[in-house]
Amino acid sequence: MTRRLQVLFLLALLGVLACVGLVVHALAGAVPALVYAALAVVLLLVGAARARATAAAARRAAGRTCTCCTASQHDPVKVI
Repeated sequence: MTRRLQVLFLLALLGVLACVGLVVHALAGAVPALVYAALAVVLLLVGAARARATAAAARRAAGRTCTCCTASQHDPVKVI
């Protein structure tokens, strides 16, 4: 997934969560809305941590040990 698509998805998710939070606030009051907001933030943080771990595992599986170049440890070496 490209970075731009990830950002757009995250913005859409935040918009939906904000709308649901406003509905919770209107129907139940301020305290349940704060509980909902805290739960939403925790779930977003857990999701972000899992996404980073998955991306790191994919980079390791591809044989790349760093992000500074496009070479991998499996590329042929020229001896001069």
